[in-house]
Amino acid sequence: MTDSLPPVIRSHSNPKVRRLAKLRDNRTRRQAKSVLVDGWRESAHALQAGLELVGLYLSSEEFSKSQTSGNAGQRRILQQATKANGLTLVTDAVLSKISFGQSSRGVVAEFKEPQADLYGLKLSKNPLLLILDRIEKPGNIGAVFRSADAAGVDAILLCDCTDRFNPNAVRNSQGAIFHVPSAVGTEQEITAFMEKQKIQPFAARVESSDVLWKTELTKPTAIILGNEADGLKERWQQSSSGPIRGIRIPMNGKTDSLNVSVTAAIIAMEASRQRSLIEMR
Repeated sequence: MTDSLPPVIRSHSNPKVRRLAKLRDNRTRRQAKSVLVDGWRESAHALQAGLELVGLYLSSEEFSKSQTSGNAGQRRILQQATKANGLTLVTDAVLSKISFGQSSRGVVAEFKEPQADLYGLKLSKNPLLLILDRIEKPGNIGAVFRSADAAGVDAILLCDCTDRFNPNAVRNSQGAIFHVPSAVGTEQEITAFMEKQKIQPFAARVESSDVLWKTELTKPTAIILGNEADGLKERWQQSSSGPIRGIRIPMNGKTDSLNVSVTAAIIAMEASRQRSLIEMR
């Protein structure tokens, strides 16, 4: 890998360590246009998805282990970090300082934040989109990305949501957040985008009279999912082409709603099922 290893950073007051620790703040990270990723698997997903690796932080012991018994993904990350002159060795205490949560996951990687332009998305001829509106819990955002990846969703659009690269979102997505294309926009921008792309929107509403199983989702479709506590309420009622149709998942128990990530998974899988039936004909 390299004949001479960089010195091990041992001080919490080291400028690199202080900078990484500050990047754990969502606002600071967004301003720096950086993404911090904890763990080998998630870092490998980010690299595979084309994100530009800026730096890699790990202990000497972890470095040695990755060279002797690491998998292909780990070796590729180390090669890219060395090539970018971004390989940094730290003590376990320093790694804990820059890691997310109570314990480190072996490695912390810094990537440049990918662009999130609506019109830069590459969609299929018959796209299926998920639109997340005011989702506050990063774990839910990550879980939606994971389900979207499994269902073959083309892209996820985020409106007034928590940062999709929050560490909890990255962790809960199991790396899918780097593979499912995504973009950020206002309600007006996303509505205009759907109209230009001729994508029909459906709003997931518990009060809707239209049942999911009886709703055709085989054409270019976008499913809008609302805030965990309040749903969509008065948002996403209308587009320039007319009212936005509501759909609901029938509930047999006493509860009237599901977690937003579960709702997203059920609707996306139903859309995928309908489309696969058409392809089989």
